[in-house]
Parts: sequence; structure tokens; C-alpha cells
Amino acid sequence: MDADGRLVLKTLQSKAKILKSLAVLAFATVLCCAPVRSDSSTEKIFESASAALRKGDYAAAEVGFRKVLQAEPRNIGAMSNLGVVYSRTLRYARAIEIYKRALRLSPWEQGVLLNLGLVYLKQDDYGRAKPYFERLHRMDPKNAQAANLLATCLVYGGEPARAFEVLKPLMEGTPDPATLYLLGVAYSRSGQTEAGEQIFAKLLTNASTKAQASFLLGQAYYDSARFEEAEQAFKSALEVDAHFPGAHRELGKVYISLRRSEEAEKELRAALDQDGEDTSAIYFLGALYVQNGEYGKSVPLLEQAHKVIPDSWSAAYYLGKAKLKMNQARNAVPLLEEAAELNPDEPSVFYLLATGLKALGRNQEAKAALKRVSELHATSLEAEKKALRDANVVGTR
Repeated sequence: MDADGRLVLKTLQSKAKILKSLAVLAFATVLCCAPVRSDSSTEKIFESASAALRKGDYAAAEVGFRKVLQAEPRNIGAMSNLGVVYSRTLRYARAIEIYKRALRLSPWEQGVLLNLGLVYLKQDDYGRAKPYFERLHRMDPKNAQAANLLATCLVYGGEPARAFEVLKPLMEGTPDPATLYLLGVAYSRSGQTEAGEQIFAKLLTNASTKAQASFLLGQAYYDSARFEEAEQAFKSALEVDAHFPGAHRELGKVYISLRRSEEAEKELRAALDQDGEDTSAIYFLGALYVQNGEYGKSVPLLEQAHKVIPDSWSAAYYLGKAKLKMNQARNAVPLLEEAAELNPDEPSVFYLLATGLKALGRNQEAKAALKRVSELHATSLEAEKKALRDANVVGTR
């Protein structure tokens, strides 16, 4: 975004994407529930699939849990673990479907409630996530994780005053940094800016939490398009802890937004050196290469991202764009068609699709795609969306 600050908000009032810091443990949990009334052969399949899930072999785990469900359609454990497989491979719609199926059979299954809420929260859908965390919080009001997740929904879902009720009981003793952070944002969003700043000052003066606090502040600055301040915050986190998870990746995204491509590439490479399976870093580096016209370098990264996150329209879009620019229209068009199906409201997808279809001689389909572009540009809002898409990597500001 240009420096005119059209979307700049007060930092403490911005929507910080703190889910990863709050819920890494929950997403990593494998729900290895015992099979329901299993015979020995089904139990062996369940145990084998669970072992595959623990090892990160999601394809084998999916096959195994599906076999269990074929034999025992009401097996809550198999449903739960299949939901974990879908969540970890970012197939959120399928995860939601299987978790809801499990809850119809067992409405108070805590692991399922937690992970279903997290699937929605991962997509910033606070309204749909909230009921599941409310149920967990009622079951165990002293559970800090459930309270923090519920407070996240309340703070960013427009109910910061209610978040006080949830967070303040957690302030006894030594509160978790995420709890303090959420409380600070709740104060700010309730108009008590000074109280919020005091909470953040407390976080930053504690050496043991300074890296996490700086990282969270960096995300808040980034989300409010204050990129220079976000840069300094992420650098501060790395000064305290050179290996702080995600800091190099987020700093790379800041540099993409600042159009500092060399520095962005350096930070994203550092993120991948630290965690070679960081899908977000893989995607952003690949998309950065596309934006810079380095299509050959982008393809292996985007192919990897597309495989891991098949529901991502932007991964399919950039991979299709790279292949189209490399004169591989036959390979590009199916990817762009996939992107169009996943995101039918994005004009740039249909424009590239029309270009690819025309190159293949599919002129009538190309005209239909261009017609869709015209329809999407009918309003100034869509025109602005296209301008922003063209100006930056999807997913960055």
C-alpha cells in the first residue's frame, strides 16, 4: 500500500494475527482417541494411522483413518484425527465438516471443540469460532488456553468489554504473555488507550517475554500498514532471540510491502533455513520471485506451496502466472482455472486466465473470462482491489 496511510489505524487498535502464538500447542495436538468397539484389525489400522500422523506422513494417516471410518462410521477418534490431518494440510472446509460430524455424535468432546474453533480462527472467522471456545471455557474456566482463544474472538470480533471478564481471572500469579497482550488490546479497543500502553510497557520490560512482545507488536504494526515500525519491532525480537519462530518470515513480508526485494529474499531464506517446512515462507518467497520476474526460481517453491495448501487460490494463481510467463499455457490454464474456482471475485485471475485460454486458441472461453473481468471492475471497490493485487504480493499489505 502507498504511504498515504489509507488503512493506517492506531497500533493498539489494529488486528494483530496472534493465533500462532496463542495456539501452536493446540494445533500440534494429535487426538489419538481409542477406537470405538474396534476389532483387532481395525485397531491396528488406527494405531498405524496415528503413528503416521505423529511422523507427519499425512497421506498415510488420511488413508488409515478413512479405512477405520469405513469399518466404523461412528468412531470419534478416527474423525478427530482425520480433522487434524485436514487442518495440518490446510484443507479447512474438510476439517470443519469432519469435526462437526464428530460433534453431532459427541457434543462435548473437548479436543474436537478446540480444533474446530481453531480452524475458524485460522481463517479470522471470529464469529464462528467463538461458540466452540465459549463451550470450552464454560467447561473449564481456569483453562488459560481456552480463555485466551475466547478472548481473541471477543477482542477482534467487536466485544472487547466482554474480554475483560475472561482475561482478568488469569491475571493472578504470573500471567502468560499472550494474556497480557490480549488484555492490552482489549483496553485499547475499549477506549482505554493509556491502560493498554501500560500493559505493553510491562511486556517489553520483562526480558523473558521481550522477544514475544516485540514479535506481537510487529504483527500489530504490520497489520495496520506501519511497516517501518513493524520492521524495528521484528528486528528487536530477533536481537533478543535470533531464532524466534516466524520473525524472519514476518520481517520478509514487511520488506515485500516496503518494496525492498533483496532484503525480503534474505529474510525469507533465513526463515526457510530455520524451518524448511514453513509453508508461508515458501509461498511468499515464490510469489516474490514471480513479482520480480524470476519465474524459473519461483516454480519449485510455488509447486511445493500448492501441494501443501491445495485450497489456496493465490498459490495456484502465482504458479499459473509463472508458467504462463514461461510460455507454458497448457500447464498454466488448469492452475488459473483452479484459482478462479477458489476465488471467483478476483479480476486478475480471470484476466490471466483469458490470456492463457487465448494462447491455446480457446477464444470463446477467453471472451467469457474477460467478460468476468469487466463485471468485477464494475464497482470502484473491485477496481481498488485489483490495483492493490497488482501492486503487491497477495497476503501482504
